[in-house]
This record gives sequence, C-alpha cells and structure tokens, in this order.
Amino acid sequence: MPEVSVIIPVYNTEPFLGDCLGSVLAQTFTDFEVITVDDGSTDKSAAIIEGFAKKDSRIVPLQQENKGPSEARNTGIKAARGNWITFVDSDDMLAPHFLQKLWDAAKQNNASIACSDKQLFWKESEIDNRIAVTSQAIALSPEKALQRALYQKEGPDYSAWSKLYDAQIWQSRRFTPGIYFEDMDCIPQVLLEAKKIAFVPEPLYLNRRHGGRILATAYDHRKAELLNIAERICTLVEGKGSELQRAARSNLFSSSCSILMRTPDTDEFKDFRDRAWRHI
Repeated sequence: MPEVSVIIPVYNTEPFLGDCLGSVLAQTFTDFEVITVDDGSTDKSAAIIEGFAKKDSRIVPLQQENKGPSEARNTGIKAARGNWITFVDSDDMLAPHFLQKLWDAAKQNNASIACSDKQLFWKESEIDNRIAVTSQAIALSPEKALQRALYQKEGPDYSAWSKLYDAQIWQSRRFTPGIYFEDMDCIPQVLLEAKKIAFVPEPLYLNRRHGGRILATAYDHRKAELLNIAERICTLVEGKGSELQRAARSNLFSSSCSILMRTPDTDEFKDFRDRAWRHI
C-alpha cells in the first residue's frame, strides 16, 4: 500500500500533461501512487497517460465521462489507497522535493495537513529552481491557517493543490459537483477540521498560468457563485474568533467588488450585484 496518493484530474491538457506527470514521477519521495482521472478528454491526454503508465506501475489510470474537476477529484479520492492524499492539476508541476518536504513537515509537527507556498509561471523557463533546503515549517492552528488563506497574502491559500492531507480527512468529505471555485467552497471547511496545519514557506508547487484556466475565461452566471461561497464562509466562521471573522468579511468585500467589476448590469446578474452592493 502506498504512503501517498497523488490525484490528478485530467481534461484536455495535452500540451502540459507530460510535464505534469514527469514532475510527479521525479519526486525524491518515491512511496506513492498516481491516480489520473481522465474526465472525458477529447484530445490526446488519454494516450499520454497510457504511455506513462506503461513505463511506471505507480500510475493508476481511470476514465469517466466529463463531469467536471470536482467529480474527477472525488473519483480519485474513492480509489485512493494511501495514508496521505495530495491533488495536482494536470497543467501544473511539482518541485522535486514537494512530497518529501510536506510529508516531513506533517510528521514533525503532528499535523493533519501540510502545505507549501506556490510559484506562478507562464513558461517553464520562468521557473526558479533555486529553492532553499533549510526552511522550517510553520505550525498553524486551523483558525490561523484559514485567516491567512482568506487574506490571500501569505500561505497557505484555499486551493486544493499545494497540500498534503491525512487521508482520513477525505473519508466523509467530497468536493461539491458542478460548481466553479470548488476549492474555495470546500477547503476552508477542511482547514477548520484539521488538528494542525504545517506550512512550508517554499514555492514547491508550480502553478501554470494560461488562457484556458477558469480564472482566465469569460465571466458567467456560474462564476458569480463566488459571492454565495464568500457568504457561506462568513457563516462558517461565526463564533470562531474576531480575527477570523474579520478575514471572512474582508474576503466577502473582495468577492463583492469582483462581482461588480466583472459582471454586466443586467437582469441575469441583478441579484448578485444587489447583494454585492449591500455587503460593500
């Protein structure tokens, strides 16, 4: 049984998938399985996965009809055998020590979640490989970790990726199907349920920027659900301390401004825009 299950949802990321899988298989920590969930890709993603799987038995290729990233991750969670779980987007990459450093940080701090900082890049030539090897993990309470995530200034953030989770966290937890911003909907709850979070202040997760990512595509009604999620987070943190509640309100303010700046003043978005104005 592997120590870590790496879950990679895949949908039409042919240009980047080989780099992603290569970076996972090159990890210095080797006791892992890679569960790829092809979510109905129509490009050559499935063939790329098959080619890697023939060369490395740690890859477990799964396929399903297109259901979206939440359902793809949920399929991976159901199949995972590891004591720890991490999620990697199929257009992203991992620094070679990602798994080892997060696993060490979790063990040393008795944490149920270990996180790293991230590095944004458009082209691989922009990746800074000069990563320090002496950074000490920072132990955070669930409330402090979520507070930092909501301010979006210092790690951890509320992305599903860049984190190593005790698999028990996901025994009864799943991503909500069919929504955008599924990470923001789910991960704040996960952080609050952790006994402790260890944050490694090194950019070990390499997050690729490109025009096909959700945040880079046109705004529509489903993206306006960001406001619903921000409101739910405010409810989630009620009674959990004034600092965390202030961070949640700050996040709600930011989400409200985003709604007003990125949606047209039409009937389709009237409810979202009215609520955003009230929050501001």
